[in-house]
Amino acid sequence: MNILVLGGDGFIGSHVVDQLVSMGHEITVFDRFPYRTSRNLEHHRGGIRFISGEFQNRNDLVKALSEKDIVYHFVSATSPAESWNDPLIEVEESIRSSIMFFELAVRQGVKKIVFPSSGGTVYGPQNLPVDENTLPRPLSPYGIAKLTTEHFLNYFRVHYGIASDIYRIGNPYGSRQPVMRPQGVIAVWMHEILNGSEIQIYGDNTTLRDYIYIKDVAYLMSHSLINLMSSDVYNLGSGVGTSIMQLLNIFQQVVDIPFQYRIHEKRPSDNSSIVLDSLKLMKLFPGFRCQKLEERIEETWTYFKTTFHKT
Repeated sequence: MNILVLGGDGFIGSHVVDQLVSMGHEITVFDRFPYRTSRNLEHHRGGIRFISGEFQNRNDLVKALSEKDIVYHFVSATSPAESWNDPLIEVEESIRSSIMFFELAVRQGVKKIVFPSSGGTVYGPQNLPVDENTLPRPLSPYGIAKLTTEHFLNYFRVHYGIASDIYRIGNPYGSRQPVMRPQGVIAVWMHEILNGSEIQIYGDNTTLRDYIYIKDVAYLMSHSLINLMSSDVYNLGSGVGTSIMQLLNIFQQVVDIPFQYRIHEKRPSDNSSIVLDSLKLMKLFPGFRCQKLEERIEETWTYFKTTFHKT
């Protein structure tokens, strides 16, 4: 297939590109590429097409969308913490620009859009675990915007016939995760440790998250290629709740550099707990098992030491 990956040089997008390339598809990556090189995809140079552009520029998008069968949409300019005190960021940066993209995709004849929603924020406070039939009750502007975008995809499906798959992803982690944004506690902690800083812990043993390894995310999202006419919503998580204190314990076992930490109360922008029932998606991959958190955190730590630690 001829596949476009918007934001494909980012954390999730680049791993999805790796997965799609391994399956033999023709891949175009749309990102800013400010220095004419990619952060995460140079190993594919010559094998995939790179397009530099701005997501909010209609002409750039039209060029990228030409003759594409399916589009993975990983462009994201916000985070839960950033939009908590400025919700209009989500309206301008997320919702409006995504609607423009959906309109252009319809005009260019794209058959399907794949959208990564947020399993950690769209459901809001719930009894655990939550499945796709659980009524979402997002409290954060970030989660509200993700759910709104889901609804607009349904509108475009009904009105224009363009298919869409929505993946409500838990807390992905692994190599290439940005360390400077207040999102992705595993990467943030590792960066602080490597800088000799005290890590900041928000919450306690009741603060549960559903961590899922990034390569598992990329593999499971390839399901959307099976049928370009189908549309559905899937939870994408490990189904295992790990408390912030359990995560700290794993760090103390895996990290080979002494570090200090400080515990704080949960922030208002943080969901109290989230564990995703992903059985609907997992049934489509018989025999698949999510990789173990302890093992993949050790691998991730090795990656960050190699990539970021300066002696």
